[in-house]
Formats: sequence, structure tokens, C-alpha cells
Amino acid sequence: MKLILLGTTGFIPTDTAQTACYLLPEVGILLDAGSGLYRLPAYLPTVPLNIYLSHAHADHTSGLDYLFASYLLSAVKTSPYPLDADHIEGFVERANQFLAQTCIHADETTIAVVKPKYYELPFVWRTLQATESLPEGGVLTHFWLENPTIGYRLDWPGHSLAYITDTIACPEAAYVAKIAGVDVLLHDCYAPDHFAALSDIIGHSHLTAVAQVAARAQVKRLILIHHSPLETLNYTADLEHARRIFPLIEVGYDGMEVDF
Repeated sequence: MKLILLGTTGFIPTDTAQTACYLLPEVGILLDAGSGLYRLPAYLPTVPLNIYLSHAHADHTSGLDYLFASYLLSAVKTSPYPLDADHIEGFVERANQFLAQTCIHADETTIAVVKPKYYELPFVWRTLQATESLPEGGVLTHFWLENPTIGYRLDWPGHSLAYITDTIACPEAAYVAKIAGVDVLLHDCYAPDHFAALSDIIGHSHLTAVAQVAARAQVKRLILIHHSPLETLNYTADLEHARRIFPLIEVGYDGMEVDF
């Protein structure tokens, strides 16, 4: 199973990183739809695309603005026909068909906030169920993190992934049991340890606490995401210490591809 990190920063895009967006192209699943979604045409899977939103913040949803254009660009790139006056209507029609097949899954509160912003687009909106079937025999479950954020766990035979964003990492937190033993853990990591108090105030995680969560959950691999766009909150100097707690830590970056 392949995972592609399309956007790994938090709050606002930078010159090097877009906001939250994570693609599983083989099964047509997108975890969050931040500005990193503009990179989708390079990897676009077969529709229908299923998008699972963690919450309504713009850095996790604003990429929905780019979805029609992403489908249009993909249609042009994969077509044997040229982009010209004779074929443009066909490309637009295909993009609109893809758009109408796109399912956006979220809790009721998130849908109530995000759906009105995109009322002109023909998305299919679906309230999250306790368990959801995924392509290729997978199952998705969700659980609450810091209100109003949802975490996800995705399991297939031989493959598992958890996605944790916009939360305060704590090895005693209830969500840790939900992610136990996954092959890959994508976890919010916003700041170095000496900004732990600030991280708590703004509802994000600092490095050592994330490493402790990974160790407690006995995951196989930890990939740090949702980095602060502020250079003063860079945590790379703390990595050596964090790897003493949990060795298999990687810093996620835009364009990173992960096989699991």
C-alpha cells in the first residue's frame, strides 16, 4: 500500500510545504483536503475519490477549491485528445462527472460548517459511520481527539495506518489504544519540547510527547506531520533525544512516498 504526503505543514502554506493532505492512490482515499490537494493531478487515482475530513479548519479543507481543476488537469493529461476548442467541453464534462462522484466523509458538525462553502459543487456528503468499508477489504474507524478533531485508523489485511492531527499528544490519552500496533502513524508535531506549554495552549503536539505516544502504542513507524510554518518552532534539534524514546521517527515532507 502506498501513501503520498501532499501537504505536511499546518496553519498556512509556505514556500516548501502545503497544508494537510494525504493520499492513498491505490484505494482512492484522501485524508484531509488542505492546500496540498493542488498536487493531486500528478497522482490522481481512479474515481470515485473518498475524502475523510478530520475537522473544519481551513488548512484541512481549503483544497476542495482545487478539486474541479485537479480532475480537469488529470483528464487533459491522460487523454489521447488535445486540449483545444473541439475537446474542451468533453474535458469539463469528465471533470464534473468525477466531482459528482466524490464522497466527503465527516462528522455532522464539520459537514455543517464546510458544506455551505461548497454548495455549488456536486459533492456527495456522508456522515461518518462507526466503521466504514474501504476498497480492497479495508476498514476505517474514527475516534475523537481534541474537540472538534477526529482521528482515523485504516486497516487492511497486512496494512494499517493511523492519522492524528491537531491534538495534544499524551501517552495516557484515550486515542493511544485506538492506534495500537499500526504499521504507520502520521502524527501532528508542531513544536520542539521547550515550546511544550505553547503547544498545549494552541492544541498541538510537541516532539517528545509524540515519541512517547508512538512507544506506548507500539507502532512500527512514526512520521511527523502538521509542522509549524514558523521557523522558530522547528524541532529537528530534538530528534536525537526523541529517537531514544522511539527510534523509528521520520520527518514527513511534501511529496514523500511511503510504502507500508
